[in-house]
Amino acid sequence: MTADSEDEENNMPSFTFNHYMSQRCFLAITSALRFTTKTPPTFRDKFWEIRDLIKAWNTHMKEIFSAGWALCLDESMSIWHSRWTCPGWVFCPRKPHPFGNEYHTACCGVSGIMFSMEMVEGKDHPSEIFENYNSLGKTAGLLMRMLTSYFSTGRYVILDSGFCVLTGLVALKKAGLFACAVIKKRRYWPYLVPGEAMDRMFDDREVGESAGITGKLDGEEYFLWGLKEPSYVMKMMATGGPLVVTDECKPQKRYWTEGGLERVKDTRLPLPYDWHYKFRHAVDDHNNLRHALPSIEHTITTTRWEIRVFSFVIAVCEVNAYLANRFFCRPDPVPTLQQFRHKLAWQLIKNRWIVQENEVELTTLTTVHQLMNAPPHATRFKNGRWECTAKLRYQNYPCDIKNCGERPKRVKTYCSCNPGKWICKFCHAGHVVSELKRA
Repeated sequence: MTADSEDEENNMPSFTFNHYMSQRCFLAITSALRFTTKTPPTFRDKFWEIRDLIKAWNTHMKEIFSAGWALCLDESMSIWHSRWTCPGWVFCPRKPHPFGNEYHTACCGVSGIMFSMEMVEGKDHPSEIFENYNSLGKTAGLLMRMLTSYFSTGRYVILDSGFCVLTGLVALKKAGLFACAVIKKRRYWPYLVPGEAMDRMFDDREVGESAGITGKLDGEEYFLWGLKEPSYVMKMMATGGPLVVTDECKPQKRYWTEGGLERVKDTRLPLPYDWHYKFRHAVDDHNNLRHALPSIEHTITTTRWEIRVFSFVIAVCEVNAYLANRFFCRPDPVPTLQQFRHKLAWQLIKNRWIVQENEVELTTLTTVHQLMNAPPHATRFKNGRWECTAKLRYQNYPCDIKNCGERPKRVKTYCSCNPGKWICKFCHAGHVVSELKRA
């Protein structure tokens, strides 16, 4: 490494990528970027291009990472403002970034590393695809799918009120996981929760006192706990955890007004409540780091929804690497995310650990089968050059693939192996797969 490159790496405020890759090469790579080798299914599935990507990420995290004793489940948002080009688009006003795709995500409560994700598909989910544990119900099935790799490990799962379904907690207990969830009344109290009776039970109790009731569902014991707060009763449902106060519980102060006088009380919350307050922010903290500017999702501008899903996964991996470095390596002093990102980017650019297998073959394939955009005013490719006589700058032509549909998509793209044939991005994926099989 020369002195100039060292100065560039350590002192430059921004990267000068032209030394490593031109913009034209970068655009060519992203235009040909695909996330699956499968052909489109015979039924309508708007998510078929990214299913393998998310599945591969979950499988990889299962193989290389083992979370601590406390797990946290919550939601994460991936920003996308156009609902017409985004399958599974949601509007969630309570989130800092309310527009885009919502993911159910799970993080280790101890280290904060994210290890599981599942996109909320909603009404766009095809009925032909069967999801595991669907027979248990929507929420219970989701919890079982997210935590499959931790069955029979006895870990403790902290859930917010969105997962407050008693059948789901009981299903996790049968699988060897204990869980607790905050109880909130939406329109009605959750199933088997006597909310009004629990409120009356705490009418004469002091602030900081707790009590609980037990029950059985499908042969498994569960608990409904209540904690007296100054203005309400905080309720939780759980399948494990002792309702006791130990020296590990963090001291808390409670302030309220009674009879015109301000009162304060020092208290310690029971263990399940102490664990809830300690680990419930794991996913939110991960989301805050991922959205911290300049973030990958804000930096990568694209009109392809699949690229945005890819950028979400890349951003999650970046934050996971930062949290792993902070938790396991314990650097002194601890770098900020921006400092870590700067070093990580240069290590990825100058990565000496990449195994170069079949380099010539891979280069040939990516060169021959790139999805390219025709030049402005292009009409056809003849005698090794484009004829640019169209009236419109970006003239569109119907896809030449016979199986494109009753109404072929109108595009201005072609495969680099055959510039004279118009092809859309959907047909190009099948074209690449067929060529790979031939090779």
